[in-house]
Amino acid sequence: MDAQVTDTLDRLELMGRVRLALDGLMTIERYAWDSRGVLTMVGSLHAPADAIYPQIRARMEALGFTPFLRASGDNVELMALPFVVSAPKPNVALPVALFLITILSTLMVGALYDGIDVFSNPAGIVAGIPFSATIIGILFVHEMGHYVVGRLRRAPVSLPYFIPVPPIPIPGLGIITFTGTLGAVIVQREPMLDRKTILEIGIAGPLAGLAVAIPLLFYGLATSPVGPPPAEGYIQEGNSILYAAAKYLVFGQFLPGNGVDVQLNAVAWGAWIGLLVTMINLLPIGQLDGGHVAYALLGEYAHYLAYAFIGGCVLLGTLVAPNWLLWGVLGLLIGPRHPPPLNDVSRIGPAHTTLAIVGLITFVLLFMPNPLQFVAGG
Repeated sequence: MDAQVTDTLDRLELMGRVRLALDGLMTIERYAWDSRGVLTMVGSLHAPADAIYPQIRARMEALGFTPFLRASGDNVELMALPFVVSAPKPNVALPVALFLITILSTLMVGALYDGIDVFSNPAGIVAGIPFSATIIGILFVHEMGHYVVGRLRRAPVSLPYFIPVPPIPIPGLGIITFTGTLGAVIVQREPMLDRKTILEIGIAGPLAGLAVAIPLLFYGLATSPVGPPPAEGYIQEGNSILYAAAKYLVFGQFLPGNGVDVQLNAVAWGAWIGLLVTMINLLPIGQLDGGHVAYALLGEYAHYLAYAFIGGCVLLGTLVAPNWLLWGVLGLLIGPRHPPPLNDVSRIGPAHTTLAIVGLITFVLLFMPNPLQFVAGG
């Protein structure tokens, strides 16, 4: 028998089994196979998508398919991929190793911030504990916010992978350093269930991190002196609405101003970096935390907002602060488009919409037009 005929018969038989599996769950009006073996069916569900999708998934996986559900006009479209998505075995050793290395790199940066050269005086690394504990504490709680909510929602999230950036001594240039870390990421090991899951996991990290960062910021500011800036060149940290308000509440004046500014100690500096990292994560781009929030609200149209913000990063980088160019490039590299969830028919309700708006407001409060700038000495 001709191979094409055999394939057609096999697909007809399989389609019959699919119809039987979906009986009582979905009425199939039309279907089509593509060259990759992907089966796409259009029809109507017999119950709300969030209530019925788990049964659809279980029955389709039993036939060797992973079903993706999305709206198609007044109907729904079920796209069945010809394999079962399974999360790989969790990797524990690498996240733990990266976490320990990141602690070391932030200790080194913290000691250098206090004027101790850890390359010539390794024992002096203990001076970096206040900075390291602050920044690691904020990032750890941030990532655990994602991880814990992910586990509660039975989402396939990995342990956080911290990204260490140790200081680098360069002959003739000195020691190049900034934060000791680029933050951390949690890997999505298979598609999320629905928009509610995407939103809850995405917003949990920033809100959890800020619950630690804001008290540490107030403590750091309260224990930092106010005075004239250094006579030599220095790095001026940027103001956000939240940061400017915190300084006003602690010092009773807007800073910098009247020739003085707060001279951040290690804890205040680490907390400020925590605010900066949270702001960057809340950019509504791709799989950043803000990208999760945007997709929960806008669905597939969220990529238009992502491209607009990437353009905004380029504009800010050209006109205001060059570091925005880097974040714009990173936005392109990670991808402006957010991957769809398994069930993209169910929408978020009023409570989740309010939660998403809280995320957007948080980004506005943390937004810094000029996060860092070099001020030449007088």
